[in-house]
Amino acid sequence: MSTIDSASKFKQPRYPQLRDNATVSIQGQPGSFHHIGARLLFGDAKFLYRDTFRGVFEDAREKRANYLFIAIENSIAGSIIYNYDLLAASKLPIVAEVYLRIGQHFIVKPGTPLESIREVWSHPMAIEQCRVFLDSLDVKIVEKEDTAGSVRDLRDSSRRDVAVISSELSAEIYGMQLLKRHIETDPGNYTRFLLLSDETLPDVAPNEKKKTSIYFGVPHRPGGLVTLLQAFQQKQVNITKLESRPRVGSPWVYDFFADIQLNSHSAEGQNVLEYVRSYCEFMTVLGSYPDLSDPEEA
Repeated sequence: MSTIDSASKFKQPRYPQLRDNATVSIQGQPGSFHHIGARLLFGDAKFLYRDTFRGVFEDAREKRANYLFIAIENSIAGSIIYNYDLLAASKLPIVAEVYLRIGQHFIVKPGTPLESIREVWSHPMAIEQCRVFLDSLDVKIVEKEDTAGSVRDLRDSSRRDVAVISSELSAEIYGMQLLKRHIETDPGNYTRFLLLSDETLPDVAPNEKKKTSIYFGVPHRPGGLVTLLQAFQQKQVNITKLESRPRVGSPWVYDFFADIQLNSHSAEGQNVLEYVRSYCEFMTVLGSYPDLSDPEEA
């Protein structure tokens, strides 16, 4: 197993008992960070590899997959905004999260020296995570759909002046060489992933604290959002993330996504949400799941 596979909260698959019945749709190719993160939940399950996040959500609509695994934010590059819109439209509950320590590596064809590199390929998020290293080179940056897919494309290309930023596992899968390890700007580089499904997961650790994700709108007037936040404060509920998105059809009006430390399935959680809902124009609970927001170093 690649080093990166153990750099997370889990030391072995969290739900190995579901492996044989899980069909998991991910964005990216074998060796991508989505692939690595989903393996931490299920092990070697059946994976559907899609070029886009929209393709992942289409797998759910067409009943091709019973689990979707998507990145939602990175500790360096920030939120993946587009996925919030897909999440709100999908109606699929969030049932788990994964925090994966991201090791970005400079990958080349075997025997390629650093001084011959003229072009670097990778996903825009990976590129942003390695800006300091890339700024030290005189190279052209080419954005691609996927990190691991870029390694595959390099393998299939005749070019020897290209390097790719991707995972160690992808280099192993496609027979490429790690020219430089860990070129990410910040060693505390984590990506948070969400698992979506209509199926309930086994409660493998009943005493784990829970997190709930909600999507809501507030009255478009002074103090609308502040009043809502104060309602959570009154109930002593911690908000760990707040993200705004434009409301389609209403220019300069915004709706919000929030993660709160609360179990929405408990009686207390339901009472809190019912109280807070009175300050909202609408509120949708996107899911309640184990809160793993304290990732361990590998």
